[in-house]
Amino acid sequence: MSRTLVAVLAALTLLMVVGCSKPPEQEMTAATQAFDAAKMAEAPDYAPDAYRVASDTLNAAMALKKEADGKFVLFRSYSKSKAMYVRAQALANEAATKAAAEKEKVRLEVTDMLTQAKALMDSADVALKKAPRGKGSKADIELIKTDLAAAKTAFDDANTDFTNGKFKSAKAKLEAMMQKCHSIMDEIEKARGMKKEAAPAAAAPAPKKAPAKAPVKK
Repeated sequence: MSRTLVAVLAALTLLMVVGCSKPPEQEMTAATQAFDAAKMAEAPDYAPDAYRVASDTLNAAMALKKEADGKFVLFRSYSKSKAMYVRAQALANEAATKAAAEKEKVRLEVTDMLTQAKALMDSADVALKKAPRGKGSKADIELIKTDLAAAKTAFDDANTDFTNGKFKSAKAKLEAMMQKCHSIMDEIEKARGMKKEAAPAAAAPAPKKAPAKAPVKK
């Protein structure tokens, strides 16, 4: 083998070593940007599983790069970390896409829930106005009024969250608020039943006394 050929092969080998020992800066930047975009898309909330996999993959890529950084240049290779960064970027993009789809799904659910919650709240308000009043029921009515006021506040908070794009928070508040309204309706219905049971007893006439017998004349 000629000296020239040996020199060429040596040069090619050196280029390959240098190429493999070059940090994957471009792949690392792309993966980090994709991961930041996934966080902006609220992937931790709307696609937690996909986000966690992307995060674990990015951490693994960083660990592989750090391991390669600690090796002697002639034995240093970033091929594994480069491939892992590329994988992390793809997974982060996937998490962002899933989060966007799930967020839209929740937005539509909350849109319907707002209509249902408003109708339920109005029904509870009407039912409270028609609730039976009387001796012994004043304290119960005041308690129901307090519960209904709290439900109205929760509805307003949920509506604000919805307007600000916080759909999951709005959904949770609406679920609790609607449950409270159902409880209020049940309490009012229970009060009506007790009123009906008490009415017949109050309206029943007192038994008449038998007329006294006249004394018998001897």
